[in-house]
Amino acid sequence: MEDRILINGVWYVRETEPETETKEIETTDLICSVYETEDYVWKATRIYKDDGETLYPGFDVDFTDKKIKPWKEEHWENMNWLQGVFRNDPKTMEDANKVMNAQGVKYFKLFLNKLKDKGWF
Repeated sequence: MEDRILINGVWYVRETEPETETKEIETTDLICSVYETEDYVWKATRIYKDDGETLYPGFDVDFTDKKIKPWKEEHWENMNWLQGVFRNDPKTMEDANKVMNAQGVKYFKLFLNKLKDKGWF
């Protein structure tokens, strides 16, 4: 017979609180640095290795162009390209100038310089 209780003349089946299942989940830990101007946002991200202390080399950049509606978003993960912008590589700069105006490229280089100072590359 079910475990029932009588409350104010009405019978109810007693319910027990469900057991909470503890399950191991894996997460990815990261650090990021963000620089935002009126026209653009750059968010650089570095990922920790499984030990939780050592960072993988390199970083990704999520780029947002706020001048375009809806905002245009891109993900840049090519470290050679990012370093090319930092070093003023002509081919890379050609690509960068297609994505951002001259002021945006200048600000992006300042952001990359800040990341360089932090030891990100």
